[in-house]
Amino acid sequence: MPIFRFISRLIDDEDPVIVMPFGGYANTEKMFAQARVLEDEGITHSQEDSFIKNLYNSYKRFETDEVENALVKVTINGKVITLHSDNEGYIYIDTEYQTTHLENSRTNWIPITYQLFIDDKLTHTIKDEVMIPSETASFGIISDMDDTVIDTGLSSTLKWKVIINSFFKHSNHRIPLQGAYEFYTSLRKGADGNRDNPFFYLSNSPWNLHEYLSDFLAFHNFPKGIVLLRDIGFENPKKKTFQERNKFIKITHILETYPNLPFVLIGDAVDLDHDIYVAIARKFPNRIKAIYIRTVTDKRKMALVKALVEATTDVDIVLIESTDKAIAHAEKNQLIQKS
Repeated sequence: MPIFRFISRLIDDEDPVIVMPFGGYANTEKMFAQARVLEDEGITHSQEDSFIKNLYNSYKRFETDEVENALVKVTINGKVITLHSDNEGYIYIDTEYQTTHLENSRTNWIPITYQLFIDDKLTHTIKDEVMIPSETASFGIISDMDDTVIDTGLSSTLKWKVIINSFFKHSNHRIPLQGAYEFYTSLRKGADGNRDNPFFYLSNSPWNLHEYLSDFLAFHNFPKGIVLLRDIGFENPKKKTFQERNKFIKITHILETYPNLPFVLIGDAVDLDHDIYVAIARKFPNRIKAIYIRTVTDKRKMALVKALVEATTDVDIVLIESTDKAIAHAEKNQLIQKS
């Protein structure tokens, strides 16, 4: 981000350049992954970090000095792809590849290696993983993160809780929403308790928070999955409709990547999840097994959401005041094992 880069150059020297991988997903024919070339801010953190240290780390996450036109070689199962970072430091992998030794009953994690070259010299290497769902998966789960898995405070007055949670709290001190872990673990296992259904976590947070949110999910033992965020660069034009926005585009791509896999969608009424999910269900008929939307305390907003749900007779959309209601519905509809 230009403003953070300007401040950084005033108070600090250039840091070593690295590749920051963001994971990815694949089917048996194509792979999609993303990473970013930027200066290493040297962020270190622990659960004992002070208020000031957490604030400092938050500043460093957003004070990214991305590197344009960097040469990166990507190795996937012996195949080497040569890419150059764009003007924001991103590299995008969209390639055919050969799968080997896939596990049919478990989610597969394919190793991928990034090598950064500066002045024709190898300066940095990092490994990552890309997810391929199990062939025996019953369905996939696409879940919003903000106020669906983790409390962000988006519904708070003047959004003050967003600032407190995002900038002053360590990821391990953030609290999952009540019952989310139990529900998601049950969805991963499926109706017979033996599945390994794949997870995709979506957020409107910037890619700068990828490590932070991934650490949160891992610390609280949520099912391992792919975390998909968005670019909030100043040059990105404001989208006129939600069909042009990050979530709709990413969910569409996921469903197109796995045309034979149905999905469960989970979100909240704070943002436009209800509108997006209904539109997705209509765009992909018979692909969405259920939609769960967490309610909010805003009566005006909930009146609009409830009106949408009542008018939507062709899609199974459930408003949930607590996770218990979602669990009961999922058990009844044979999405999870009965307790």
